[in-house]
Amino acid sequence: MVDIAEIERRILAGEEISYEDYQVIRAEQERLNDLEEILSGARAGVDAEKEIVARASGPAVAIVVGHTKNSPGASGGAPIHKSEYPWNKGLAAMVHQACMAQGIQSKIFFRDGIGIAGAYKQVAKWGASCVMELHFNSYNGAAHGTETLYDEDRNAGSKAWAQRLQDAMLQALGLYDRGLKERDKGDRGYSSVSALDIPSALTEPFFGDNPSDAHVGEANKQELADALARAAAAQLMPSS
Repeated sequence: MVDIAEIERRILAGEEISYEDYQVIRAEQERLNDLEEILSGARAGVDAEKEIVARASGPAVAIVVGHTKNSPGASGGAPIHKSEYPWNKGLAAMVHQACMAQGIQSKIFFRDGIGIAGAYKQVAKWGASCVMELHFNSYNGAAHGTETLYDEDRNAGSKAWAQRLQDAMLQALGLYDRGLKERDKGDRGYSSVSALDIPSALTEPFFGDNPSDAHVGEANKQELADALARAAAAQLMPSS
């Protein structure tokens, strides 16, 4: 991985940086934001352990909303006009409703006040069978398409789960297929997709700063929610 100091040097020198380099910057920013969120929650007395009172009664999918109210992630342009956190908070509710309509147990989890580690501690305590974390992408206003992040080292089923989600998003949105992106330690998203030994993936259905992608994502939000719920149904009830 390129040293962030080297990326900083190139930026200050007026040089172009790659998408991969930009992801290194975002990873470092999100790591610091996560630590700040945990500290803020600790000062406010937030306790992740007290949030879950009952376990799932069978196969179930956890839906984690990416980022937090204090650090809402990438900004989406028109017609989204929202950052990742509020947009995906709405999407999570839609996915949850679509799961219930298909008889799939699901629960929404947030990173507010507890960070990534706290949210995934709640997911584990609830007894999820698999987990999706909702995001959208950004880069330079021109990059486009759909990708899904995963780490297969912690759970061998994560790649297949990521592919289910990727295929579902491509079907719902019809955008360019950027494929699956396996994460290593230090990569953006690694802390999420490697947190638990259950199939885990982080979804990036579109680039919110690309006007065309943003329009497709907003116009097909319900279709996206329904597709993610169908992926969960296929994962949890493969014979149905």
